[in-house]
Amino acid sequence: MMNNNGWYRLGQVSAVFCGGALGGIARYEIGNWIHSANGLLGTSVVNLAGCFLLTFTIYSLDLRFDLPEWQILGLGTGFVGAFTTFSTFTVQYVQGISSNPLGSLIFLLVNLIGGMLCVLLGYLAVTAFGRRQR
Repeated sequence: MMNNNGWYRLGQVSAVFCGGALGGIARYEIGNWIHSANGLLGTSVVNLAGCFLLTFTIYSLDLRFDLPEWQILGLGTGFVGAFTTFSTFTVQYVQGISSNPLGSLIFLLVNLIGGMLCVLLGYLAVTAFGRRQR
């Protein structure tokens, strides 16, 4: 029989599992929608969107609405974790270096600098959202 801590842990794991399933499906569908499921564009779109979403999730939903930990884990670690694709980004970058060094460098910079800008945009969106709430 499980104690309360065991049920709590099972709830957290279940939230990450469900969020991950939905995030993986969303990543696949967006790749198909932009006709680049395994291409550089698909990888860049989901990674940049994921940077924005994770920042928005952490700063807006968690700090402003005080959501339970299992919901934040499901959204952040589960959904956004499965939605973004660091491993695919890394493999595509390494594979492209020998055949297209300039294109690979641009891909790297778009994802790294663009990711930081999307984090900033997510934070600014939360800040603007917070001002409207007051």
